[in-house]
Amino acid sequence: MVEPVEIEFHPVTGFPPEYCEFVPKGEFEKCLPWLLENRSKEWLQANCQNYSAFFADEPEDAVREKLEKLSVAGARDKKTEDGEIVKKLPGGKVKKKEKPEVILERSVRNKRKCITTIRGMETFDIKLPEAAKLFGKRFACGSSVVKGPADKEQIDVQGDFLEEIADLILEKWEQITEKDMYLWENNKKVPMV
Repeated sequence: MVEPVEIEFHPVTGFPPEYCEFVPKGEFEKCLPWLLENRSKEWLQANCQNYSAFFADEPEDAVREKLEKLSVAGARDKKTEDGEIVKKLPGGKVKKKEKPEVILERSVRNKRKCITTIRGMETFDIKLPEAAKLFGKRFACGSSVVKGPADKEQIDVQGDFLEEIADLILEKWEQITEKDMYLWENNKKVPMV
């Protein structure tokens, strides 16, 4: 009678060592110290074809440096040095993170009626429906969250409350400063300062 074969599994990932080359980079980083400790370099070069360049007669520190520079084709997110996550779009393009700013705009409709529009408050992690409700109560007017250009949400307040809203925003939300606020006049962004 033939005895069953004892298969050795990686203690962290639970994969057999032969399958470690097929795991994503993050999982392979967990496998690497155990593989270097329990397998010879020849075995690693033969069985880890995707990462064989890392085991070519180099010290372990050099292997770790190369591993950090490696990118996996299916990777979507990447951490920067600041710890922020940068989103990757299809094709490897990096999605730029918008600079947080609040833009106030006054527009006239039907001769004497004004609408004050506030854009960009969501970049400061402010809930727009709550802010719209606050504006409506404070100024006794209609205030709502609407979709603006490029499908971005903005707050429309009925009435000419440009300066009052700017003061209220600075008073209510500490994370927004005067440097972060802009006026939209004549299709140009003008600093509020």
